[in-house]
Amino acid sequence: MKDLRTVLRGELAARFNIPESFDDDSGLFSGGLIDSLSVMELVGVVEKCIGCQIPPAQITLENFDTVNRILRYAEKLTATRGAG
Repeated sequence: MKDLRTVLRGELAARFNIPESFDDDSGLFSGGLIDSLSVMELVGVVEKCIGCQIPPAQITLENFDTVNRILRYAEKLTATRGAG
């Protein structure tokens, strides 16, 4: 698995034209940087990187509104998956 932070930042810049200088705590959806369809694309990127599917109920602002929240969620999800 590649470094998820690097992949996310690269995808946000390439796919969604978000300047690479944005902060990892910037609100992606709540700040208007991406729309709901883009969130779903981003979820697909995360799923591919971490190698598991994300339950639809977990696709929330709490888990996916910033790069740092995505990283925390992915870490928690993969740790849970590894433990189970």
